[in-house]
Amino acid sequence: MTLSMKENMVLFMDRKIPEWFPNYRTEVCPIIPSCVHERAPGDGTPAQLLGGTGVDWFGVNWLFEPNSGGSMVDPSFPPVLNDISKWKEVVQFPNLDKIDWASARKMDDGRIDENKFCVVTILNGPFERMHALMSMVEANCALLTDPEESFGLLMAIADYKIKLIDKIVEYYPVDMIEVHDDWGHQRNSFMSPDTWRNLIAPAMEKIIQHIKSKGIFAQVHSCGKVEPLIEDMINIGIDHWSSCQACNDIPGIIAGYGDQITCLGGMDTSDLVDPSVPREELKKRIEKRFKLLAKGGGLLPYGSRSYPILIELINEVIAENRDFLSNSENQELPHLQTV
Repeated sequence: MTLSMKENMVLFMDRKIPEWFPNYRTEVCPIIPSCVHERAPGDGTPAQLLGGTGVDWFGVNWLFEPNSGGSMVDPSFPPVLNDISKWKEVVQFPNLDKIDWASARKMDDGRIDENKFCVVTILNGPFERMHALMSMVEANCALLTDPEESFGLLMAIADYKIKLIDKIVEYYPVDMIEVHDDWGHQRNSFMSPDTWRNLIAPAMEKIIQHIKSKGIFAQVHSCGKVEPLIEDMINIGIDHWSSCQACNDIPGIIAGYGDQITCLGGMDTSDLVDPSVPREELKKRIEKRFKLLAKGGGLLPYGSRSYPILIELINEVIAENRDFLSNSENQELPHLQTV
């Protein structure tokens, strides 16, 4: 019996053999409820799916940057929170009960395809919300100088996220919730593993475990080099991680932990996004990486919007290898010595 795209993706995410190798880019229905303003609302265009220019629920001003294709906190406005010790008086959490969720769902109906795997993205996880309120520099300083107050704020953000998740699950079809919380840059994590483990992990664990208690999949999005946190990410319940950028040792992570965490992404290596390389050669390189790292379902290849040719070629490679996981030789994770 032929499965729906949703059913097939559920098998993959559940670490079972799917009927065909799924394509996250084409077989997922991404949803951000129109009434959720974790960033300034976008203008309705695909480019501003994750936010536009204006003010969010917390009074933070955002600025859409066309060159980067995303929103950033507008530096021309002062931070909402200047002193971490004052967060209880300053930070105003939105009253989610005052939102007309039923009307928002009705307005969003045209964007929802329940035949696809529905993924609701929640922007600004605990750390992202903290530095959106304070600035990146001040937030990182607060983690070091005022850990108790930082912990209190992060856990309060987690409690608010749990209430938000409850509303979303009540009104929207949800197969997986993805929580955005970037923890790293190109060369390392923003904070030490100990700081992450002591302050950020408890808040994330509370959110992740609540999502899973709803009987749906939980995915965390974190850009940057966060491989030093992988074991801890798994320990707090993270089963699926996006966008696992190639600044991490993706082959090593899949070989060592691919049976515990699914990597979504992993294709943004310099040799696969080199504009000087002919198209057919790029496709050969992409297929080689796919056939090595997608074994055992450890990698769900995904291309960044920054590289349209990468998206196009990944789509072609997946389409031409639909039966990849049906072959028993491809059902075992790649061994470390082979990568």
